[in-house]
Amino acid sequence: MTRHGFIAHPESVTLIVLDGDELVLVRQSRPGALEPTLELPAGAVEPGELPEQAAARELAEECALAAASWRKVGGFWVVPSYSTEFTHVYEARDVAPTEQATPDPDEDISVVRRSLEGTLRLLSDASSIAALALWQASR
Repeated sequence: MTRHGFIAHPESVTLIVLDGDELVLVRQSRPGALEPTLELPAGAVEPGELPEQAAARELAEECALAAASWRKVGGFWVVPSYSTEFTHVYEARDVAPTEQATPDPDEDISVVRRSLEGTLRLLSDASSIAALALWQASR
């Protein structure tokens, strides 16, 4: 099998963030999308960082939130046909505002809160859809 176009990508985290009866989402611009996407908060695991540390960092960076309660939901290969990216899915509860960590310079993010009902249909990216479905199956 040829490796033409194969991408070596670090592990990532995808977050199911519950604030009361609402799900915390992010709307952001992505270079491959024609319009802003609606996604679960997510990001790459930095070198030397554990996935659970990345989850807490990404929650602060993207949503200016900290969670008192975390649960590992599972994980999956994002697009194994052309990438090495494996994402770890975490549930975050009991969230509270925190000082926003410095977002990545290429991020243009706004936080959106929605009820769980119907949210799966509104998500724009496959990782968010798969992570939310995995979480719903684990409840």
